[in-house]
Amino acid sequence: MQWVASIARVIVFWVALSVLIVAFVAGATFVAVRALETKRTIKSLKDALSVELQRIARAGERTNEELEAARLAFERLEASLKRLGPARARMRLISEALAEAEAVLTRARAFIPSK
Repeated sequence: MQWVASIARVIVFWVALSVLIVAFVAGATFVAVRALETKRTIKSLKDALSVELQRIARAGERTNEELEAARLAFERLEASLKRLGPARARMRLISEALAEAEAVLTRARAFIPSK
């Protein structure tokens, strides 16, 4: 009877060891599969981030180019405004002279007989 109990213990030991090995292999397989999925996901994320960072860099370059173009346009505008100042002063002077001449003509018409 003791011999049967001893065999039963050995069988229980080997069954428990088998279950442990199967559980270990299943766990290792699960971890390996999840690690591969994570690696693929990280690679996909890295590729997507790379594309977006390149897009942002190109947008930044375009912004810098547009900013430089705007700065040059502003400089041209300032130069034009400097040239426009004296022209406006001359125009104002000419307008005043014309208004004065019209006033003189209007007064002179009072002395010209009408037909």
